[in-house]
Amino acid sequence: MPGVPEVDKGDGLIRTYDLLQGLSADINMAYEKLEEDRESQFLRRSVVRAIFSYVEAMVECVKVEIRSTIRTGDYTGSLTPKEQETLGSLAVIGAPPGKFLPLDKNIKRTFKLAAKVWGLNCILSTDGEDFRDFLAAKKSRNKLTHPRTVYDIEINDHDMHCHTVAGMWVQSEFQKLFNERVDSLLSGLSEESREAFLSRAGSSHT
Repeated sequence: MPGVPEVDKGDGLIRTYDLLQGLSADINMAYEKLEEDRESQFLRRSVVRAIFSYVEAMVECVKVEIRSTIRTGDYTGSLTPKEQETLGSLAVIGAPPGKFLPLDKNIKRTFKLAAKVWGLNCILSTDGEDFRDFLAAKKSRNKLTHPRTVYDIEINDHDMHCHTVAGMWVQSEFQKLFNERVDSLLSGLSEESREAFLSRAGSSHT
């Protein structure tokens, strides 16, 4: 049975940090196992599934933070129907899922919405080879999760390259977004509060 939060013992409802840490550990373990047998299709598929679980979770975690910003009143602007469709319900947990969006569109819309709500100038990089590799990896992943022939579940060397780049691209882009978010928040703090925050976080921000 899937685990459930023990709120009475202090568990959070979502625990986004733990979610991403757990899925990141899955990716590392999947690659470690693949090193033992690089030709194993099972292990290659395990890497792909681990990477895209992380990617899907990353997008949702950003939406969780956007919803929190709106619920707490830190953003008082209005959202367009498309932005509302992208974000879905403002409920913390248990709300029905919003409209299904292809992963690349979901990432683009979520990134753009986060920049708007948080007042950032951060722009998603989609004009380079990394994004093209991401699209190729997504196509391969879609065939893997909805296979019709044996060829749909075969992951070749080029696929593995694209999947690896896809994971790194998503992580890099969202890290860039969160870094700007942190910088923006720090700029609004007093010098004393800023130093206390950086000391606790062990951050390299200055």
